[in-house]
Amino acid sequence: MADSEFGDESEYGPSSTRAVIMDAVLAPFRALVSKSALRLYLNTLLFMGAATFLIGISAIAYGVFYFNFIPTVGLEREVHLQFGDGNPWGTAHFDSEFVALQPYDVSVTLELPRTPSNLDTGNFMLDLTLFSSRPASALLPGPNNAPISQARRPAIMTYASPLVDVARRVARMPLYVVGLRRESETLEVPMMELLEFRKGTQNLPRSLRLEIQSDSKMQIYTARVEFRARLTGLRWVMYRWKITSFVVFSSLFWSVSVLSAGLTWLAMTWVLGAMPKNEIKEEPEDSIKEESGDGDTSDESSEVKKEEPEEHERLLSSYPAEDDEVGTGSGLESAEARGVQRRRSHLTQTE
Repeated sequence: MADSEFGDESEYGPSSTRAVIMDAVLAPFRALVSKSALRLYLNTLLFMGAATFLIGISAIAYGVFYFNFIPTVGLEREVHLQFGDGNPWGTAHFDSEFVALQPYDVSVTLELPRTPSNLDTGNFMLDLTLFSSRPASALLPGPNNAPISQARRPAIMTYASPLVDVARRVARMPLYVVGLRRESETLEVPMMELLEFRKGTQNLPRSLRLEIQSDSKMQIYTARVEFRARLTGLRWVMYRWKITSFVVFSSLFWSVSVLSAGLTWLAMTWVLGAMPKNEIKEEPEDSIKEESGDGDTSDESSEVKKEEPEEHERLLSSYPAEDDEVGTGSGLESAEARGVQRRRSHLTQTE
């Protein structure tokens, strides 16, 4: 009976200890794979994916904003002059390069050969007119071709005395011989300063007409009209500090996008969580019968477990106690009683 006592202790004591130890060891891992942890992993993954996607969207949005907000700083058109009976003139066309309410400086660049006739011409006039359409005529003013802006400015070639002119030619003779330089002069004549166009496509220039007015015939190599935007304020900052502006404005746009996406996600979660659940699950009758059957079997098992201690007590009372073996009988009886009591406590725990 003593062996049975120690056997019972080895059966229930160490196993329960191992279960407690394993439960303590596996508790952190159960927390890592719980439903709340998996939901947190999914939300984090979705947030990181959305944030990465919004970084690309922010960069593209800044690029679109930059090219729409910042005008073309330097716009140049070459004018092919037409020579005939009158003064030489020429036209050029534009697309949609101009921005309304943006100041522009307009200038005309002429490359003139230093011929005696050009030097003898003296002062001459440059007439520049901007139009909002592209007529096929010589761009004469009319009801459908009203000018947006017009300017006339004087110009003259640089004077040089004969001695200085000869010395300059002698000094540049090697360059003239090899073709690196030619005997010409480039004049840059400012025509308009801080020119602004009103809002509306009908107020933006689509073509221009340049006319060179002089008393005598002139020889001209090339003629160009240049528009240079004078940036101020935010446009100047974005143009001068391109990388810094890109980082700042893209980060700002990304922050606003992430905040909006987060608020939208929280609102959707709250709305979906607050929706009433009207679905009622109907359990089939078979499952109810099975549950009732399980209840009956559990009641029977509990009755059997209650009868077992009574049988053990009847067995103990059936053993006679002799006079010469009183000590031994009482020892055996106490061991049997302890074993029965231990089994009874175990049965009550299982119930």
